[in-house]
Amino acid sequence: MRVTPAVLLLSLVAATAAQTQVRNSELGYTLTLPQGFTFPEARSQKDVVDAWTEATPTSPDGALVILIARMHGILPREAMRQEDVPANTRVVSFKWKSFDVSGFKTQTSQAGKPVFVLVAQVPLRPEAVQLSVAGPADQQTRGQAIMEATLASLEGETNWLTSSERAGRLGTAAAWWIGIAVAAVLVLAWRKRRARSA
Repeated sequence: MRVTPAVLLLSLVAATAAQTQVRNSELGYTLTLPQGFTFPEARSQKDVVDAWTEATPTSPDGALVILIARMHGILPREAMRQEDVPANTRVVSFKWKSFDVSGFKTQTSQAGKPVFVLVAQVPLRPEAVQLSVAGPADQQTRGQAIMEATLASLEGETNWLTSSERAGRLGTAAAWWIGIAVAAVLVLAWRKRRARSA
């Protein structure tokens, strides 16, 4: 049997695409892994559920790493506050779906070399996760782009309502209260009219 180069190329592309799609059924998310990342990175930290590293680092100071860690609960809608994080850490906001999610960025050092860490807290249901991208400080701009692309590809159910869902629920509640008020006014008017005719 002869395999044509086009069929071979197509199967190679399909295999590569299949490798970049990540699914975690326990926490209910899927995401597309950026090109050039391999898994698994050592999962020595207790709450890390998925981890990947660059197969070929672009920096002489080391590779970028992507981690997903469980948060053991759900996230409230209130944004993280600057006073909630250490002094060398800055609270930032990331876009996930139609939501602004809290996160932070910091610079530190590892083995004497400067590194950056970006963390986004994603309000998944039944349990929130933290998506982290970290690596050599000279790769921070690239790390930011990888964080944004990974968040854009991350899919999963959330316990947060969108603006239109919140408006719909508020509208339904308001309609019920207006209906109750109108019914109460009609009952009072009916009683008053009945009392006059009696």
